[in-house]
Formats: sequence, structure tokens, C-alpha cells
Amino acid sequence: MASIQEQKQRPPPAVLTIAGSDSGGGAGIQADLKTFMAHETYGLSVITAITAQNTLEVRSSVRVSPEMVTQQLDTVMADIDVRAAKLGMLADAQIIEAVVESWTRAIKGLSSPPPLVIDPVMVATSGERLLDENAMDALRDKLLPLANIVTPNLREAETILELAAGSIDSIVAMEKAAEQISKRFDIAITIVKGGHLDKAVTPDGMVDVMYEQETGKVRHIVSPRIDSRNTHGTGCTLSAAIAANLAKGAECVDAVQRGIRYVNEAIQTSYTVGQGAGPVNHAYALCKIDIVQPTLQNPYPFTEYLKSHTRGMWEQYTNHPFVEKAAMGTMDKNVFVQYLKQDYLYLKHYARANALAAFKSDSLREVSDMIEAMQTCVRESELHVEMCARWGITREEIEKAEESWNSVAYTRYIIDRGMSGDVLELLAAMYPCLLGYGEAALIAAKLKERREEDNPYWQWVSAYAGAEFQSAVAKGRQMIERLVQKEMVGGARLARLVATFNETVRLEISFWSTALELTS
Repeated sequence: MASIQEQKQRPPPAVLTIAGSDSGGGAGIQADLKTFMAHETYGLSVITAITAQNTLEVRSSVRVSPEMVTQQLDTVMADIDVRAAKLGMLADAQIIEAVVESWTRAIKGLSSPPPLVIDPVMVATSGERLLDENAMDALRDKLLPLANIVTPNLREAETILELAAGSIDSIVAMEKAAEQISKRFDIAITIVKGGHLDKAVTPDGMVDVMYEQETGKVRHIVSPRIDSRNTHGTGCTLSAAIAANLAKGAECVDAVQRGIRYVNEAIQTSYTVGQGAGPVNHAYALCKIDIVQPTLQNPYPFTEYLKSHTRGMWEQYTNHPFVEKAAMGTMDKNVFVQYLKQDYLYLKHYARANALAAFKSDSLREVSDMIEAMQTCVRESELHVEMCARWGITREEIEKAEESWNSVAYTRYIIDRGMSGDVLELLAAMYPCLLGYGEAALIAAKLKERREEDNPYWQWVSAYAGAEFQSAVAKGRQMIERLVQKEMVGGARLARLVATFNETVRLEISFWSTALELTS
């Protein structure tokens, strides 16, 4: 382990941001400094403008005088070894010229000038213009030629190249724009960001296009598309992350790829701030977040987290021999009848648990969902009655059946979770039944050895694999995912939910295993 003295001799590399201030903390100087710290670099700042903004709007902005911008930049560069810098909001032509003059003066004579990343900020997400229209000539003629890397979005690229709005509407158009910007302004790497590209063009994810002028190579960097409104400040964060990686010695291409990955993961782990477009989670790497936001690749992160923490029980449950025997038609009739009786009794308690969940719910939407789930239980129980009737067993006989010890243990555990916990704990206890039956039936319905004809149990398999029950599974999954995302579950709370889910998975396995034991 390095001594304290050795650590003092190796300070983190310094990274400079030249940008505006965001009072809402999600973009600008604030986002940059958070990003620098997350990358274990030392953040420096030159403030060019002060904005009054939150997650909903930019109410007003005030430019810092060009003289003050020059003094800030001159002072920082005169004393501190800046390893990389990024430029964001520069407001007007006078500030651009002040930055160009000061930066050029500071790096003059340096054998290895610090790389400069430019995020050509022009318009805020809310629509507020952040760069005067008359500043475009100064941006093109004086600022962009200083850049090592530039990161325009689609609209910014169109403005830089003086193209019609909306003309960059495809991957091919992005490639051409990136190449044209690099060649026109002699920029080593241009990244045209695809966040605003129509989803129909790139349905499988987000695509950013990177052009390397030295090699003429074009790269597509694909990231998961995330269903989140917390994307305020992503452009600032990306350019800051690239600059931080450059300051730490990364090659340009690696710095860009790491920066894009950092932003994507920061969006996935973001949390709600304010009522509008919230910020990303700049500090996600510094604190562990277990349940990330949904993506196209992982639309149900809580569900996947639960299943992956069952220590193999989930696979044992959804591939249970009971379901396989039913699908293949090799089940003992008495075993299946006994199961139908016990499951009928179980469904009565499960419906009551749904009623309890409705009682504990905070919104009418959730109450409505619980009522619909109860109706699903009624339809399931009627299927059981119908199947039993084929073997001459009446509803009265089913109702009078003695509840097995296994069913008692299972149903009372669910009700106990509901009585002692909140609605989310109750749903975690009920979830394995809904989700597991749906998944197990789909697996069984695809078995090569399945027998659909002359199989008295196929109706049971097909009912749970059918559209109606699968729709109920989807609605239940969406509700529990929605509640978890709203609460940002973690720590001890998450551990309790996992423990509850695991116990009911174990009880489900036991329910089917006990039924099969009747054969012997």
C-alpha cells in the first residue's frame, strides 16, 4: 500500500471546464465537476454564464463579461497543470473570442498541449437559446479549429454545417456530417450523437457515430435505449467524461467509448429530481445501485434481479417435473386431481391476498389492477372445476377437500407478509406464483415431448401459456416494476424483498413436489 506521502506526490490529473452554471445542478459546470470527481480527476472551472433553471425550464441567463472569463482562464492556466479541457456554453461571440485568445496564449509553446473537447451547446432541452445566432461565425472560424474532439447532437451538427433542420435523419447522414465537420475544421474526432434520431431508424438501441480523421474510419457506438426522462445534461456529462479520460491518459477512441458508456450507465441508475427532465446519476460509480432503470435489453430489472438471486431455485421451479408430466400427458390422474383440489383452495386465499393488496394500495390504478388480478383467480378456479368435472368430481367435493399442510404453510405465509408489511412486500410474496406459472407453462408448451392431443392435462398447460394469463403476468410485472422504480429500492429493504420472493419460490416447488409424491 502506498504511503500517505506517496499519495500526496501523485495528485489526480486536473481537468478544466469552461461552461455556464446550471442552478438546477444537472448540466453545465455542476454536471462537469461531478463527472470529473466520479472519474477521480481534479475539476477546475471557468464560468461563462449564470442561468436560473430547474428541471422544467431555463427562466433566465446572464453572461459573464468577456474580461472576467479571460481573467478566470488566465489565472487557472498560469498556475495549474491542466491535462485536458472541455468547452460547453459560451453564450456569445465576445466570450468565444475571449476563450480562444486566452486558450491560444496559454498553450503557446507547449510541446504537448492539453486536448480540448468541445460540446457546441446552442439550445437547452427546454428550448431556451444558449448561444447567440450571431456567434456562429466565431464558433466556426475561431473555436472549432482548436478542438481535438467535438460532440454535436443532430441539430448542432446541422447548424455547424449550415444544413436544413431535420436533414440529418439517418445513420448515413450522421456519418457524412461527422466526416464533413472533421475535415472542414481539422478536428481529429467528431462524434455526432444520435439521441434525437427517430427510434424507428435505430430500434435496437442508441447509435452515436464517431469519425476519425487520421484513418478515415467510421465507428458506430451502440448503447441500450433507456426509458427515462432523466437525460438533462447528458451532452455536458459526455464531453466532461471524455475530457476526464483523456486527462488520465486514455487514447481518444477509448476516451470516447468510455465516456458514452459512463453516460449510459449514469442514465440507467438515475433518480427523480424535480418535476421535469431530471439529471443523470453522476456518482453511480461511487455508490452501488442494485436496481437500474429499464432498458430495451433489460426491461424488467427488478424481476431479473429477483430471479438471479434465488440460488438456482427459479430454474428448478419453472422446469419442474410436475409441469413436464402434465405437458407430456404422463401424469397420474389421481395426482393431478389432488393438485386441482388443493390449488382451488389456494386460489381462494390468493384472491384474498389480492384484495388485501388493493386495500394497501395508494392509488386507484393499483386498486383496479388488484381487482383484475382477483378476477384472474376466479377464472383459474373455474378451469379447475371444469377439469375436475370430467372425472366426476363436483364443486362441492372440491370445496370440502381438506387443505394440505403445504397449502396452509404457503397461503398463510403470503397473508402474513401482507398483514405485517406494505403492498410491495405482499406483491413480492405473491409474485412467484403469477410469474412462475406463466414462465413454466411457456417452457412446457415448447417441449419436444409435449402431447397436445389425447392429453387430459393439456388444457391446463395451454391456459397458463395462453394470451389471457400471459397478459395478467405482464400487468403484474409492470406494476411491481413500477413500484420498485418509484421507491428506488435498495439495502435492507431489497434484501427483505429477495428473502420473501425466495421463500415463496421454495413453497411453490414444494407444492408441486408434494403432489408428485402421491404417486409413490
